[in-house]
Amino acid sequence: MNFEIPKIWCERVNAGDLEGVLSLYEETALLLATFDAQPLDQPVQRRKYFENLLNRPGAGVEVDEASLTYSRHSEDVYQATGLYVFFYEEGDVLVRQSARFTFIVSVDERPLILHHHSSLVPNPDSD
Repeated sequence: MNFEIPKIWCERVNAGDLEGVLSLYEETALLLATFDAQPLDQPVQRRKYFENLLNRPGAGVEVDEASLTYSRHSEDVYQATGLYVFFYEEGDVLVRQSARFTFIVSVDERPLILHHHSSLVPNPDSD
């Protein structure tokens, strides 16, 4: 089984490839996005979210390769989990925000994301 979706997703985000990112999602996929409070389950919602993300100056993402784990749900579905860091510029400041993710991926015909949950890692000092 090919577990490449996290890598491909990051490459396309870093390239600013909106259409490439969107093509990774199955049409009815659910995106619980890092920077949006609403569940995004329509293609138009995902498009707007990624347009906003990719339009931020210097926007990108780095995966923590050591955090990646994969588990097979069935012959045609796997789960990938791990940590990544989003970054973008606000004025002269490079903002870096750590997040965690889960991708549920179907590899029936070609790899497609069925579900993507991403959330900010809580600040340990916020207790």
